[in-house]
Amino acid sequence: MNSALERNSTSKGRTGVIRILFNVCADADNYNAQSLNAREIALRLDAAHFESTLFFERSPDTRLLRAGIRTVKLPRRWKTIRIFREMMRRYDFIVYIDLSPASYIYLHLPRFLRRATKSVLCIEGPRGNLDGVSPAVRKYADYVVRHADLRTAVTEFVAQDVCDLCGIKPDMIMPVGVDTRVFSPPVVRNRQVATILFVGHLIERKGARLVYEAAKRLPQARFRLIGNARDGFGREFLNEHEKARTSNVSIEKPVPQPQLAEAMRDSDIFILPSRIEGMPKVTLEAAATGLPCIVFSDYKTPSVADGVTGFQVQTFEQMVDRLQLLIQDADLRRRMSAAATSYAQQFDWDHIAAQWEATFDREWRRNL
Repeated sequence: MNSALERNSTSKGRTGVIRILFNVCADADNYNAQSLNAREIALRLDAAHFESTLFFERSPDTRLLRAGIRTVKLPRRWKTIRIFREMMRRYDFIVYIDLSPASYIYLHLPRFLRRATKSVLCIEGPRGNLDGVSPAVRKYADYVVRHADLRTAVTEFVAQDVCDLCGIKPDMIMPVGVDTRVFSPPVVRNRQVATILFVGHLIERKGARLVYEAAKRLPQARFRLIGNARDGFGREFLNEHEKARTSNVSIEKPVPQPQLAEAMRDSDIFILPSRIEGMPKVTLEAAATGLPCIVFSDYKTPSVADGVTGFQVQTFEQMVDRLQLLIQDADLRRRMSAAATSYAQQFDWDHIAAQWEATFDREWRRNL
């Protein structure tokens, strides 16, 4: 797909600038998936025809300091009011409308007060992400799904899950992407000891304890976890790690994307033992750097082609078996590594951003 040609084709004959508010905080040290996704899209929109606005709290991603992108600093207090005020400006789209009070209040406004602005809900995970949230957040979720103007789902599985839950089918499938210029494979991988990498928040849902269990069963391999503790589970997990001092396990803090790509190039296999996901962008990043990925099949992610670029397994025992197979079979690792690198190209952010650009252009023209 030639994204430059697509952009030229999309922009042809357009008059005026399409104004988009990405409802995320785009601080340089914010590694939230939606924040990273929004930045990648904004950076690739044609600055001659699009103006993107993103929030920040401390210091914005320096890549955003360019033509066609505006950043808005949020105050320490009264963030909801500042976000709501920004939503009331004359935007054509508000993307990443979310489950916050600001989005909830905004969608309660009469249509004439919101003018022609289209709110875009990006559904990137199944209903299981709402497990354990407060009744208020559940209420926000139900209302936002029902009242957003445009709904995208990251995969067919997530789209069906939303439809089963709410009776509302998302308007389109819009996958996440990967920057294959940043996430690229090393020239060669020739480590004596295989390194298994996990990247994600150290929360119970992500399965960090299962990584530890796999490390106990496979002492011949090195296990590397990159992630922050966000709650009591994570803090307890870190305390257990400090006490156990398991020789083949290390835990590191999250790092910027270029450093994460280096960590992936320094690894051999990627593992994500979470059962509640949409399309984990970290698996695309791992694939682009040539890492075979092992995930659970519960959420049917298109980012891992089972038996080709890695494995989708049903049980933890299967996950350990596939890990052991890849650790022992260097030729299989190399074949899956090459397949993963090639497979990830279809999800390059240039292609995904071009799809967003075409969507914005089409919806914008409908309002003319």
